[in-house]
Amino acid sequence: MHRTSAGGTYRLDRVIAGVGRIAVASGATTRADFKARDDLLTRLASKGRLDLLKSIKGGTLTVTQVLAADRQDTLDQLVGDRAHLAANLWTAVDAWTPTSARAPATRRRYAVSFAALKRCGVLKSDATVEQLAAVDWRVLETTWAASAADWNHLRRAVSHFLAQHLGDVYHPLRRQVVKAIPKRAEVERVPDLPPALFWKIVDKAPEHARAAFVTIAALGLRVGEYLRLTRDHLLPHSFAVQIPGTKTDGSATTARVDERLWPWILQGVPSSLQYKWLRLYWKRALAAAEAPLDLRLHDLRHCTGQWLADAGVGEARIQTTLRHATAAMTRRYTRQKDKGENAKTMADVLLKTA
Repeated sequence: MHRTSAGGTYRLDRVIAGVGRIAVASGATTRADFKARDDLLTRLASKGRLDLLKSIKGGTLTVTQVLAADRQDTLDQLVGDRAHLAANLWTAVDAWTPTSARAPATRRRYAVSFAALKRCGVLKSDATVEQLAAVDWRVLETTWAASAADWNHLRRAVSHFLAQHLGDVYHPLRRQVVKAIPKRAEVERVPDLPPALFWKIVDKAPEHARAAFVTIAALGLRVGEYLRLTRDHLLPHSFAVQIPGTKTDGSATTARVDERLWPWILQGVPSSLQYKWLRLYWKRALAAAEAPLDLRLHDLRHCTGQWLADAGVGEARIQTTLRHATAAMTRRYTRQKDKGENAKTMADVLLKTA
């Protein structure tokens, strides 16, 4: 019998046949309360309520919730769907996050979104999953200090969590909660990075880092995809690269490279730098080239789509290059239709009589 932390609750640690080891916080702060919770596990085992014991072990239910239901003679209401709704929200989120998505960056985004929600204080530490429906999301939106993109990330995180936790994308609670969370309009990011400036930035980078930036831009890669490339992914006879998908199954593909850019690919794969140094060298090169300092490494992927669109490449072909699941995703990068023709005509009109 010991506490989970200084001043925390006592920890239960039992091995029960048919369930295995249950090692969880008991929720008890006194020895008497701890004994009541320990006795509860014994009674559940003797009654054959392995379903509830497994829910406690897996974090779907807390010992305190089961004890309260036992005292109210409502244990039967804690099984199935009721158990998922009555589960402690934050315990369920913590258990879900490590396997919530294939891509590590997406899992981190989900974790950050729920951490931001927790900091808001609208849902206390003992909140249940069901209480997500009690949040006044429109009021919360008015006090949301982060960006519109972060708000929409939170909306997606809540939606995905409920779909997986409740086991049904059409579950009434999920549909109710997602409908109540308003979408926020995001300002589309258009990097101020024409090809000439890109090469100026590359020239200012250390020689051993330049090929990394060219490879990312030439293939329209996510940084995580680039860092996973090895020599085994290169097909030198056909000038192609097998791109390992990091976001979805559909993002894995084989991409062709023009022979003129192939020497850059050979120099850049595999990466001699980890993400920390790639980012650091990129930021230093921006400053040295007097380029906008808010340009990000991921903007190179944005620019791939924009540069192709400016060159007159069709949307379907750009979608193939960027490996987007839908055309709508591609339009985020190719929405800028003005290629400068009107500006040239206006200059001709004005300067003709200047």
